[in-house]
Amino acid sequence: MAGKKGGGATEHSPMMRQYLEVKERYPDYLLLFRVGDFYETFFDDACTISSAVNIVLTRRSNGAAADVPMAGFPHHASEGYIAKLVRKGFKVAVCDQVEDPAMAKGIVRREVTDIVTPGVTYSDSILDDCRNNYLCAAAFLKDGRRKLTGVAYVDVTTAEFRIATVLSESLGDFIRSLHPSELLVPQSEKGNMEALLKGSTGILLTGLDDWMFGEEHAGEVLSRQFRTHSLKGFGIEGNRAGRVAAGVILQYLEETRQGRLQYITRIAETQDGEFMMLDLQTKRNLEIISSMQDGSLNGSLLQVIDRTSNPMGGRLIRRWLQRPLLSAERIRMRHDAVEELLCERRRRGSLDELLSGINDLERSLARIATFRTSPREVLQFGRSLSAVPGLRALAGECSSGRLRTLATELEDVGELTDAVERAIDPECGASMRDGGYFRAGYNHELDELRSISSTAKDRLMEIQQEERLRTGISSLKVQFNRVFGYYIEISRANIDKVPAFYEKKQTLVNAERYTIPALKEYEEKILHAEEKSLRLEADLFHELCAMIAGHASVVQKNAAVIAELDCLRSYAVAAEEYGYTKPEIDESRNLRILGGRHPVLELLLSPDDPFVKNDCVFDDSQRMLMITGPNMAGKSSYLRQAGLIVLLAQAGSFVPAESAEIGLVDRIFTRVGASDNLASGESTFLVEMNEAASILNNATASSLILLDEIGRGTSTFDGMSIAWAMSEYIAETICARTLFATHYHELAELEERLPGVVNYNATVIESADSVIFLRKIVRGSTDNSYGIEVARMAGMPREVIDRARQIMAGLEKHDVAVPAAPAVRESMQINLFDAVESRLQAAIEAIDIDRLTPIDALLELKKLQGYLNARR
Repeated sequence: MAGKKGGGATEHSPMMRQYLEVKERYPDYLLLFRVGDFYETFFDDACTISSAVNIVLTRRSNGAAADVPMAGFPHHASEGYIAKLVRKGFKVAVCDQVEDPAMAKGIVRREVTDIVTPGVTYSDSILDDCRNNYLCAAAFLKDGRRKLTGVAYVDVTTAEFRIATVLSESLGDFIRSLHPSELLVPQSEKGNMEALLKGSTGILLTGLDDWMFGEEHAGEVLSRQFRTHSLKGFGIEGNRAGRVAAGVILQYLEETRQGRLQYITRIAETQDGEFMMLDLQTKRNLEIISSMQDGSLNGSLLQVIDRTSNPMGGRLIRRWLQRPLLSAERIRMRHDAVEELLCERRRRGSLDELLSGINDLERSLARIATFRTSPREVLQFGRSLSAVPGLRALAGECSSGRLRTLATELEDVGELTDAVERAIDPECGASMRDGGYFRAGYNHELDELRSISSTAKDRLMEIQQEERLRTGISSLKVQFNRVFGYYIEISRANIDKVPAFYEKKQTLVNAERYTIPALKEYEEKILHAEEKSLRLEADLFHELCAMIAGHASVVQKNAAVIAELDCLRSYAVAAEEYGYTKPEIDESRNLRILGGRHPVLELLLSPDDPFVKNDCVFDDSQRMLMITGPNMAGKSSYLRQAGLIVLLAQAGSFVPAESAEIGLVDRIFTRVGASDNLASGESTFLVEMNEAASILNNATASSLILLDEIGRGTSTFDGMSIAWAMSEYIAETICARTLFATHYHELAELEERLPGVVNYNATVIESADSVIFLRKIVRGSTDNSYGIEVARMAGMPREVIDRARQIMAGLEKHDVAVPAAPAVRESMQINLFDAVESRLQAAIEAIDIDRLTPIDALLELKKLQGYLNARR
């Protein structure tokens, strides 16, 4: 063990032996050990913390043993330091002094009072208000020959608790889509999970003993948590592996000293077919919640759409955008609610006024239930709940079905708000240390203690006046500090006037401090009353918090409704601000977007260069749109635009288009841009092929596929062959709605060969020495990529541009022996066409006519021969 570097346990000092005993129980945690006003760490923990939070590493004398490394920080600054450690993926155990050092006989008794991990924290310094902080667990069971994989996830700060059954091959994508802060797995599976999640950042993988993943034990833990004989009422009886994962989470919370979990009152199963599943690359490529450029919110869809008024709504709208609905009825209900709030500006304004005054009820409740709160937070919690009657009245006046349903789901909490209002003083401070946070009249005993303290203080002022008259010392003062209590202070100039019965307490440079029997009597009375008052207030506050926790289920239900109202209002605000329209949703496989716009790009462009609207239509006659055209002409934006409009519509939002008719999409797949995963030994092209294979293996006829430049990471013939074969497979086998942007102009021939494939192109206007990109997608194909013009716009040296144009001119004349650059000798000129011709001739001779591949456009003998003859 790291703690015994300095020698055997008997060689350590008594306090260090105490430290080592605690550390032995928490070997996987950084142990913060309270010593006076500091949290200290020792041995390897000290080295780790010194490096992680940039504090000085020192050494501590350790009795007969060698000095040990030590690093620490003041206890009053601990929240900030703990936040830094947890954000870096460490788990922290906080060991406090649990008895008064003045009363201790020997070593002060210490116990671990809190454990903080990335997945188990309530600290505002660590949490992001507008995103969930999930603790996740994965469990693996065998059912005959089948392997069952279950996942459970909980946000301890909001009490959201769900389970799901996941296909083994989809486990990595599912976990990445949740992006939990911490993942619990059996120790025997930890290596496999590390390999599966390799490259994923921000997920702490915690291996637990395999016995914790036992099915029977997990059932007992769940029944104990929810106080039921069975779990049928939650609808999770059939999900064996998911139940095990949920039980592991609850056991882990108990082990990390999260014993007050009564506010977690519900658990639900995420059903297949309830939400559209978006894989990691689709979320990244569409920039749904973060920008591809720097990973920030800037430039994301969320930044554009989120107009919520409180953190609960902010978290929910993030989930809505990542989990679009698959039920046409539920989507239409959201659209109807947004439409009403868009049209009813007065009602929307009243709703905004109420919502903006509501604090984060979910996270406040979690802190209150676990006694991590303050009187001021409880007061604001009660005031936030007092908005419920107003919200219920407003929503009840609406005509749309969803808003009226939400009105009925808001439950009365008048008893709770009245209790908080009666208890907490509106002028209370943020800390409980000095008391005084309960209203006068709330508790008779507390009022009496406060009266005693107040009366006694008045008496002290009388003593001061009496002693001034007795001694004739006008500067005599009765004062107080926490070390010496109450005392009489007399300056040195008046020492000769001090009565003999004065008892000296302390000598200062310019004064002496004394006490007298009357002062001792009232000091005892004051301190006793204040101490008892503080204890009583703490007990009363504990009772109030427990009472609030007893209403957890109702509060959480109201919080969920408030969050949904906030999201619907946010959609309405965005629709008005950006000119969005209500989409029509049906269960067909058609899609018709007229005058569509990219929701993010249109806001980034200047008024002098406005966004160009485009249509996107899928029906029985066109299922795959083959889009050719130059770079910078808007092909990639067009693809992303279609995906985002569909996503917004199924998330319940209005969309940036003149009109939109959308047949439900079960999944959106994207293959856009170039990326690699060199840490896993995967090149750019291999990553591209992995993503493409995932699309072909998982897409259905109801999917939307967005492909951009398939096959660009290899040779021209290889890449074109792959792109052609993929196009055939999607068009003939999957039959999904597909946008396929490509520079392989040869693929335009597929329109003549495959039903449903239709050519489109990104238009440009050519002038004598430049081109203008119109960013308009129109019917037909193109055979020019204008790459040299794009290179010129990028700032390529003029010599390179001129030389490229020379080479291009030669290629177009079938005479590739273009003039050499001035620095190249005549003998070094290369006839590129001769090289191309010889390769084509070799390819023709190598063809086995009896074994032609399906990609006949590239391998068919006559076509290749014709191509060669044309070049000649």
